Amino acid sequence: MMRIAAGCILLLLAVWFTGCGTPGNSGEKVKPEPVHGKMIRSSYGKCDTVSNSGVSLKINLWTPSDSNSATGAISNILTAKSLQRINSYLDSATLASMPSASGSVDDAFKLFQKNYNDFKKDFPDAPGCWEVELKGDTVMTTPKVLQYRLDHYAFTGGAHPNSFRSFHIFDRTTGEETDIKKCITDSVSFLKLVEKHFRKTENLAPDMDLEKAGYFLSDHKFFIPASYALTREGILFYYNPYEIAPYARGAIQFVIPYSELENVMDKAIFF
Repeated sequence: MMRIAAGCILLLLAVWFTGCGTPGNSGEKVKPEPVHGKMIRSSYGKCDTVSNSGVSLKINLWTPSDSNSATGAISNILTAKSLQRINSYLDSATLASMPSASGSVDDAFKLFQKNYNDFKKDFPDAPGCWEVELKGDTVMTTPKVLQYRLDHYAFTGGAHPNSFRSFHIFDRTTGEETDIKKCITDSVSFLKLVEKHFRKTENLAPDMDLEKAGYFLSDHKFFIPASYALTREGILFYYNPYEIAPYARGAIQFVIPYSELENVMDKAIFF
């Protein structure tokens, strides 16, 4: 009888330890299922470094490769955003001359190249190659969303090139783009917290007049950047060049840890 009792106790202990090892019982966070994808690379035209002329378009975008409606929707949105960036250098009349450019990277490049050639006819001595480069990749994923970053570099004449970074959140169930603002529960306190970290990043005193210090404000008021994103550590805030400071200052970025955001955001919306 004692052997039987001992055997039962050992069996119960084994079951108990096995149960404790499961994420559901231990409180361990379940890692999100990975989103499979691949880099799509394409290149059009080239720059002649000898003559300092030409036109070039390079695209390097991570796109999801899983075959379902959500990832298909994400891929379509990323393609549309890429075309919008390329076609932003065309006027409405030029774009109307080839409507297919709104849905084809090949045709969008043809119009971009035509614009360059027309410009060179009018200004044959103007130096410089026209370049546009798009790069896109994931920042992070959660069981609910995919956070994406899109970088845009361009030079179409002028004193210097321009760069722009944007962040996009996609719902992993539907593939639709959603707004990071959905998780903010107290916009007033949120703005104050962002300004506090901005001043800390720029080594500015709390009472320093930002406009007198050379920063650009909106109606004389501090503002949250157009681009901010979820990361593992916290929310990343990214001010593009010219957005709040002169070009020479470059991009301004900083991360506010989630521990400091507990009272102004509902993290469960995206995690």
